[in-house]
Amino acid sequence: MFIMRRFLTSPAVQRTGLVCCLLGLIALGLWMAVLHVRAEYHLRQAQQALTRQRYRLALTELHQALRFRPRSGALHLLAGRTARQSGNFPLAWEHLHRCRELEKGVSAELQLEEYLLRAQGGEVDQVYPYLAVYLFQEGPQTPLVLESLAHVYLHTYQFERALKCLNRWLVLQPDNVQALFLRGTYYSMTAKAELAVEKAAADLRRVLELVPEHVPARLLLARTLYDGSHYEKAAAEYKIVLEQEPDNFAARVGLATYLLLIGQWTEARPLVEGLYRENPDHAAVLHLKGRLAEADGRLDEAVRFLQASLAAKPSDNLTCYHLVRCYQRLGDDAAAGKCLDQLDRIEKDQERLLDITNRQSEALVSDPALCCELGEVCLRLGIQQRGLHWLHAALRIDPHYRRAHEQLLRYYEAQGTTAEKEAAFHRQQLRLLAQTEP
Repeated sequence: MFIMRRFLTSPAVQRTGLVCCLLGLIALGLWMAVLHVRAEYHLRQAQQALTRQRYRLALTELHQALRFRPRSGALHLLAGRTARQSGNFPLAWEHLHRCRELEKGVSAELQLEEYLLRAQGGEVDQVYPYLAVYLFQEGPQTPLVLESLAHVYLHTYQFERALKCLNRWLVLQPDNVQALFLRGTYYSMTAKAELAVEKAAADLRRVLELVPEHVPARLLLARTLYDGSHYEKAAAEYKIVLEQEPDNFAARVGLATYLLLIGQWTEARPLVEGLYRENPDHAAVLHLKGRLAEADGRLDEAVRFLQASLAAKPSDNLTCYHLVRCYQRLGDDAAAGKCLDQLDRIEKDQERLLDITNRQSEALVSDPALCCELGEVCLRLGIQQRGLHWLHAALRIDPHYRRAHEQLLRYYEAQGTTAEKEAAFHRQQLRLLAQTEP
């Protein structure tokens, strides 16, 4: 024991221990510096991606930064905002909840982000009074609010409101890529004249000037040009996408559609067959298969593919038109007549959809009948989530609105066992209404 004490208290051992402690502190300092540098690197990469509205890339970089700073409330808040902007709402809530835990409270910035997430999740009417403050008093957060509301209004076909938000956003940030892309989306969704096509193309081309690799903008530009009968220009855009991403599904579908349009069956066939092997249930692919079969004179096969395509996308009037042609060539006048009636219904529903959303949108706030009608139109056109949104909106205005309950019951019953709870609720509400009505 005495020998051990003398050994531990000897100057040499003490010097060695002191050196080891110093080396340990230096190593710890270096490790902390490495963590800081790595976190800062990924944060800078995320911020660069955010300036170009490349939200998924930014989110990947933020997750890398969080590996080195897992207890940073600010990083979790930024990751939650980016997840919302990329459309990943469950992940956004995870980050915001973690931010609450770390900050042990709710800052004004966190509260705003939660309101924006609720708005985009379908609660825009409930949270709008809190968001309106940022619209009346412009500040650094105003573009965030305008972005969120523009998304909501576009997705619910409230086009006038969407355009107001987008125009105001672009006054504040004239070269904001996301604002330009969303306004191009608005013009493409409402394009009924050449002027709208030109406006959509102008915004989307500006996006591509700012971010040449923005594939969604180029795809939307191609589709807009195609819908405006600028077929060769659309094909050129699809080819550029395929140079950037050779396996891009939408670009291959678009190019195949163009090849069929100009009658280049030989060039289109391998492209269509490859798409069908990859995704045999996709509406556009089934349409292309039907068109090929129609061109080959295999009319029964063409009808089968076109019917499947129309079932997957009930709003596709072009598919319905080709079904009419096939039935007429087969001599089945009864089936052709039914398809003509369906084509007429599709076109009227599309016109009514635009009429309500463009010219009667202000009434949607207070008119349950109009909300219900819009919901029914959306469901007939195969836009299910928007249809459900407007049927539920009718019930928020008037919880006893019978027609909305009936339409929702019919929808949920058609879903089978997966929606038994929802169907039972609306069935019960209808029974209660029947008891109270005279």
